Amino acid sequence: MMRHRLIAVGCAAGLLLMLSGCHSPWIQCTIVNREDAPVSLVEVNYPGGSFGVQTIAAAASYHYRFRNLSTETVSLEFTDAARQSHTATGPELGQGQEGSLLIEIKPGNQVVWTPALTANR
Repeated sequence: MMRHRLIAVGCAAGLLLMLSGCHSPWIQCTIVNREDAPVSLVEVNYPGGSFGVQTIAAAASYHYRFRNLSTETVSLEFTDAARQSHTATGPELGQGQEGSLLIEIKPGNQVVWTPALTANR
């Protein structure tokens, strides 16, 4: 009887812990190609890793979610329709931040960064 009571208390404590709002911080990243032509070999380097996609069509976007593991700047590398490589440095991301990061590739290969991030509590 005592053993069943301990199991029930343990399960209740585990449930309360799950419902208390504990979660891992994630950053939702969207890369938008506002050029009139596709961009290729797109790679984002962020603190603790990188991700990429082969091609983003003109006026299209690519979404990716990542966990920020340290404090460093984020960067973007891509190749335009004329096969010219470009690198752009973005904002510094802090460990444990969460929210969203919009990266826009605008005409003339200009890159605009719009972070909407908060510290994870």
